[in-house]
This record gives sequence, C-alpha cells and structure tokens, in this order.
Amino acid sequence: MLARRSLTIVLTAAAALAACAASASAQESGGLDIRLGETGCHDLYPLATAFPLLSMFFPGDLSRTPLVRYEIRGLPEGQGFVPFEVAVDGERRGVGGVGPGGLVSAQVALAGAGAAEVRVTSGDRVLASRTYQSRC
Repeated sequence: MLARRSLTIVLTAAAALAACAASASAQESGGLDIRLGETGCHDLYPLATAFPLLSMFFPGDLSRTPLVRYEIRGLPEGQGFVPFEVAVDGERRGVGGVGPGGLVSAQVALAGAGAAEVRVTSGDRVLASRTYQSRC
C-alpha cells in the first residue's frame, strides 16, 4: 500500500515537472512555433506588370524570384499577443504579431542567387534563423 502511494506521488511530481518544462520552453521561444520552409522559385513578372508597386516589396529581377515560405503559430498556452519581425540579410521584410492559437503564413523574397539569411526575432530575441542557398 505504501509502495502504491509513493509511486502515485512520484508520478504526479514527474507530470508536474514535465508541464513546467514545456511551459518554460514555450516562454523561451516567445510562445511561438516557427517553421521556415524551403526555397522555391516563382515567376512574379506578370504580377509586376499588372502592379508596378510590387517591385518595392520584391527586389531584383521578378522574372525568377526565390521565395521562402514561413509559418509562425502562437502556442495555445501562450501568454498573449507576441510581436515578431522577419528579416532577410538584416533588412526588415515583415513585421506583425500573433496571439495564442493564431497563425501567420506568408513568404518572403530573397535577393537573387547566393546565400541569404532569414531571421525571425521578437524584440532582442532571435527565435529562428536559417541560411539559404538560392538559385533560380
């Protein structure tokens, strides 16, 4: 009988510690789940001719533009609205925020062929960073 009670207490304590650890890791990542996808090449030239201001958001030759899709999801147990910024090689390309259970799904253009670093930050914290080798 004493062994069952001890086992129950130990299992309850272990479950509580696991919940605290999961909560701590969510707070370290800013309460966000970030996924940076692979590079894809898209032909944006028809859009650029229809919407000339598009070239402000997508630099370089729009006939073959490397793009990276990203998803930023707010964890359900998050504390509230979390702001974020997406930068390519240090240049801000996107800014926004997401709340608990929310989802932001978008893509960002890379500046032509070669290496480019995509970084997602929240305040001073780097939440995700990945270097891409793109060629279209």
